[in-house]
Amino acid sequence: MHITLDCSTHESAKFSASQIFNTDETTLIKALKTINPYQDTSQSPSAHIYQQIHLKLGAPIDEFNTVWFHGTRVDNPASFYQDGILPKSAVKPKLEATLISLADDLTHSGSNPFSLSLAGKQTEADEGPFAVLFKDIAIHAPGANHSYIEAPEMVEDIAGSLLGENYHLLVERYQKITQPYIVSFVEQSAGYELPCVLWYLHLIEDGETLIDSASIANTCFNAGGKLIEPKQIHKIERVGNV
Repeated sequence: MHITLDCSTHESAKFSASQIFNTDETTLIKALKTINPYQDTSQSPSAHIYQQIHLKLGAPIDEFNTVWFHGTRVDNPASFYQDGILPKSAVKPKLEATLISLADDLTHSGSNPFSLSLAGKQTEADEGPFAVLFKDIAIHAPGANHSYIEAPEMVEDIAGSLLGENYHLLVERYQKITQPYIVSFVEQSAGYELPCVLWYLHLIEDGETLIDSASIANTCFNAGGKLIEPKQIHKIERVGNV
């Protein structure tokens, strides 16, 4: 059986992390409670927790998969099962054509509020697709996290280029013809995810809320321009009334 690290919920994170350490949930949580994550200032809290759990419970299994959560807003979610999740350069032409059509009777005003951020995005590293480790982050976008289910960043960037300070009018029109989705997919673990999950579980045991714990311990995935293939798609979920 191939084990998958799954942070859809607190319970799934706890269960899958304990499987990866070949133990049960009670033993994992008991071990986490004995650790002071801030004891060793030469390490990040997640690295220290991981090191201590390794010492207490032994090494985790060598290979496992991770579920990642990609927030988006589209009119046809079935396309992810057909095409996978595309990098930005592959999505942009169709999205740009849609937004140009929607902006037909709208007026440009002022400068593009996203011009500075756009200037820093012309690299391969910004191709994505991107995702987050905790589903709660994709849904709630706490703190400084961008809500991709409310408005994908590329929609705002294109709207700003087309309408300047009136970009929000176009974003609102796009929102009316689309719906918010979380698209989860599976990738082989790269090694940095498990320490974050252990820190998340520790934060919860220490009294933090589920969303705050996810926000503090979260990490991201960047495919670097590589297609997320249809066979990797785990689930497509419509989200609330965003």
